[in-house]
Amino acid sequence: MSNTQRSLRKLPLALAVGLAALASQQAFSHGYIETPKSRAMLCAAVGGNQNANCGPIQYEPQSIEYGPHAAHQHKGAYCGGSFMECGPADGFIPAGGLNGIGQLNEQTATRWTKTTIKPGPMDFVWKYTAGHATAYWEFYITKKDWNPNKPLTRDSFESTPLLHEAFSQGLNPKPRDGGRSTHRLNIPADRSGYHVILATWRIADTANTFYQTVDVNIEKQGGGVTPPAPTWNVIGAVQPETLQVGDTVRARVFTQAGEQAGRQVELRIESDNQAQADNWPYLLAQKVNAANLGYKMGELNKDGEVVPNYGRNSIQVKADSDVVRVEIQKEQPSIPSSLDLTGLASSYQIKDGKADLHFNAIAHGGDFTVDATVYNAKGESIAYQHQDRGNTPHFHMSLDKAEAGAYDLVVIATPKKGDPLQQTHSFTLLAEQGVEPPVPDDQPGDDRDPGEVEQPGHGGHYQHVFPEGLKGYTAGTTVLARDGNRYECLPFPNSGYCVQWSPSANQYEPGVGLYWKMAWKRL
Repeated sequence: MSNTQRSLRKLPLALAVGLAALASQQAFSHGYIETPKSRAMLCAAVGGNQNANCGPIQYEPQSIEYGPHAAHQHKGAYCGGSFMECGPADGFIPAGGLNGIGQLNEQTATRWTKTTIKPGPMDFVWKYTAGHATAYWEFYITKKDWNPNKPLTRDSFESTPLLHEAFSQGLNPKPRDGGRSTHRLNIPADRSGYHVILATWRIADTANTFYQTVDVNIEKQGGGVTPPAPTWNVIGAVQPETLQVGDTVRARVFTQAGEQAGRQVELRIESDNQAQADNWPYLLAQKVNAANLGYKMGELNKDGEVVPNYGRNSIQVKADSDVVRVEIQKEQPSIPSSLDLTGLASSYQIKDGKADLHFNAIAHGGDFTVDATVYNAKGESIAYQHQDRGNTPHFHMSLDKAEAGAYDLVVIATPKKGDPLQQTHSFTLLAEQGVEPPVPDDQPGDDRDPGEVEQPGHGGHYQHVFPEGLKGYTAGTTVLARDGNRYECLPFPNSGYCVQWSPSANQYEPGVGLYWKMAWKRL
């Protein structure tokens, strides 16, 4: 028991509860960079969700808290000094070395929304959602020759911070809920284009430091007296997701006067290639930019041009544009519901008084629960299995005390809304023989690798029926997925996505999730 807990036990209940609540608030202090908006803030609703596929940090942009608990430590061990000597390991800097929010560590020239800024003095603002005593703040900027397509390391940043600001009376040492602190940085005049600014907030009375990365586009400053061209400003984003052939995407334009129907751009998905999550946003951006509608879709290149991007595309306007909003509307025809049974045979051999059915029940066009029942010739139900929504399509039904004869397998898929679907498969159980019969071609054989099974009708091995054994998935793990196909977990670092699944967060579920291709390869 801690000294604090012992002390609380000696106090009146009301006072003890109050002190416990205060201790909890101190322990869970948090903060993020509000101006210009950080990578984490742009993942969250407070930042307009302009960064997509961020993982759980979208709910807590203030929680990137490095400390002794971090899984990825610089030089393999915790130390409490400043960023260049201590902190998260290289490649894990944006996520503060923490597991579970590794999406923030992804780094390409177009992965993140950028805020356009100018060289010279600029205020950066930390927003605090809970308070803590402060030791200092530091801000680092990437080097002139940094590679934006490589993970961020210490070598990506200048070794000397843009600003080291220790706590002073002018900066509140314990920012309360809604509190802020402002820090004036001098953005170097020799930088232009995409750069990352790393902000750290060192806590005074714990071993922790909060980390925030800010993605910026620094305007190039020209010589002479010619005024600079208007700045591109981001007003939204086109987020990638897998579509279907026959879907239609529309970019609807709004000005202060309302919707401008004549400036609408439409893209119809006509092939599987176009339907891929990263392809159709590129094609839509091409059509928009060719039409000169007062805005552009894409990402800024080093020349300050907005060009289409495979994947997320920023929606950008200049100060002289009348466009105030662009809405992306998707028209997706409903998919007819169907129920398919695969992997079944017309007859099964009884062995040791038992018979086993392995099969997949694949329901398309909705969110289904599935019930499977086996009936004998007398109309008696002799086996039953139920699967909730989100489970795999694989069924293994053991028929105990099996007798030779005719049987029916009845599978019913019940949607959340609408009519149920039913498939019935009739089969025969063959009387047990004195000699074990040969294994049919569509049944598992004895030559499979240890720990693997072979699914009838799918012509290959797999180690798990997803999500069984989820915590043990690594690069190369093979699974049978809910769509009846086999998938292999991609190599590191994508393998980290393979274990990120729950019934309410299935974006990486193989063959089903919105971003499954980031984690899996279909076999």
